[in-house]
Amino acid sequence: MNDLTEAERKLHERRKAIRIASVVLVVLCTLFLAVAAGTMIALWDSGKTAKELIEVMNGTYVYAKTQEELARLKDEAEAAAGDEAARPSDKDASLSVVNEVTADKEETPGRDTATAAGDNAGGAEDNGGTDQAQDDPAFAEQDDTEGTVENVDTDATNATLMEAEGVNEYVDPDVNYPLPFTTVDESYFNDALFIGDSRLQGFGMYSGLPGTFYAATGFQLYKYDTMKVVNTDAGKVPIVNAMPYDTFSKVYIKVGLNEMGGNENVFRNKYAELIQMIRDAEPRAIIYVHGILPVTAAKSQSDKTHSNANVTARNETLKQIALQERAYYLDVGSVFMGADGFLPPEMAADGIHLKAQYMDKWKQYLLEHAIVVQ
Repeated sequence: MNDLTEAERKLHERRKAIRIASVVLVVLCTLFLAVAAGTMIALWDSGKTAKELIEVMNGTYVYAKTQEELARLKDEAEAAAGDEAARPSDKDASLSVVNEVTADKEETPGRDTATAAGDNAGGAEDNGGTDQAQDDPAFAEQDDTEGTVENVDTDATNATLMEAEGVNEYVDPDVNYPLPFTTVDESYFNDALFIGDSRLQGFGMYSGLPGTFYAATGFQLYKYDTMKVVNTDAGKVPIVNAMPYDTFSKVYIKVGLNEMGGNENVFRNKYAELIQMIRDAEPRAIIYVHGILPVTAAKSQSDKTHSNANVTARNETLKQIALQERAYYLDVGSVFMGADGFLPPEMAADGIHLKAQYMDKWKQYLLEHAIVVQ
């Protein structure tokens, strides 16, 4: 009887072990399938190949694409230069093309815009529940359209443009860095590019400032090479795929709030990577690093991630990045702070995003803090 009981006990233990092994096997298989499915969804959503996805994960995707683009532009420039050499008497025709380009840009009223429509235009930023609908007219629905940016993408064309404008050579935007800020008029921003999140999207819509805006609700620094932001004839594409070569002479970057709560070193490295990508694409551009605007006292108390203390700390990081990368830090938030250091509650319906009538203060700050390279 005792032997039978012992045998039953052993059988029970074996069955238990088999059940545990089966559960573990099922979990492992499920995990593998989930990873595989996630990879396929990522590939499908981003339009990338498996090789490109691995490059994104390794942090080499932007570099690889930049090198490919530069090689393509070099080939086109050499071909264009060869054609120009074969037609040495075509200077008047080239200048005619330049005039047509200029005329086309003058016919476009307002400003060039390339912003992605979110659930609300100028809507809240996407991190920890910061995207929310707004009742204020500053957050009215935005048309999902994009202005035209003339793409001057070869060295030969650039040389023709510069010759027509009386410019003999490229001007290094970092020469004599740092240069003092000066006051400019709105025409300074005709060839300016703005990259950023929903706050910048609202600024582009309601400031009346000319320029091109690659801005979207929920835009994050970590997604700058994958998030589809810019409207094109082929659909929305990431900013790295839309940016025309050597077209903008000023680039304004405004990110940092949506990335709060993450690793600070990763943030620094990714920001430096974005700046390098911009410099590769826009070699004559002066780069501006926007500080983050403060939030209201109520928002700061209710949201520990997007608090004013964290905004201040992140702005110190942005100042260091700007200095390290030879860019110019813009303390835009200083013109919005109340006596208590917070954003006045009447300026933002949700504690974060400025109402339309206050965008002019932001615009005036930019007009008075511009860099002009002589």
